[in-house]
Amino acid sequence: MLNLIKMERYQLFRNRVYWISTLVVSVLGFLMADTYLADSPRAPGGEAATLTDIWNGMVYDSTFLLILLSCLLAFLLGQEFSCRTIDREITAGHARSHIFASRLVVLLPAFNLPALIYPAAGCLRELARFGLPDGGIFLQTVLKTMLYSLLQNSAFFLLPLLCCFWLRDMAKSIAAAALVTFTLALYLGYGMLLGLPVHFLPTFQIREAVVISDWFYPEGLAVALIWYAVLIPAAWGAFRKCELK
Repeated sequence: MLNLIKMERYQLFRNRVYWISTLVVSVLGFLMADTYLADSPRAPGGEAATLTDIWNGMVYDSTFLLILLSCLLAFLLGQEFSCRTIDREITAGHARSHIFASRLVVLLPAFNLPALIYPAAGCLRELARFGLPDGGIFLQTVLKTMLYSLLQNSAFFLLPLLCCFWLRDMAKSIAAAALVTFTLALYLGYGMLLGLPVHFLPTFQIREAVVISDWFYPEGLAVALIWYAVLIPAAWGAFRKCELK
């Protein structure tokens, strides 16, 4: 399995699409930073007063970014099915469980990277404006939101993974991932507006983690674990039963 993980990492790190997309996300974060000056998630309607507010605002408003990254994940993993990369690994004697686990271990952290680069690039732009007078608070906030973002983003990214393992085709996987994630994003927006149940969504839990001040957030942990408990077995079941030669 370690060899599979190394191979997957090597292929991902050589993939120009992934790195170009990560660069685009960083540029987008840098350019969009000023748009978060007018509203702070901790005080809706209030202006950002510190670098911490910029970080929180960009993490809070990252749902659109997760849609794009989900489509990119579906593209890269779906490509492995369309190009029969995974078929060759099976014929080489690798266990399906090892192939499946290697994709989870490599892809989930890799796609959290651009999601965190986005607010980091925005803070870099606004550093000259605000400085770091609240350096300790800023560091604590960054660590806390990084922890919950990694937890919730990874749960959300299981959706395109499930689409890929189920459909085993790049074009179909991208279309399905785009449809599902965009639908959930619309539901989150209108659900918050209309008072519909949205607490089950990882994207909502990311926003809650930004707003609360406590490090321990039981609801966020529970929601992420439920998503893992449902989607990982579902994806594994689809992959285990599919015909690959």
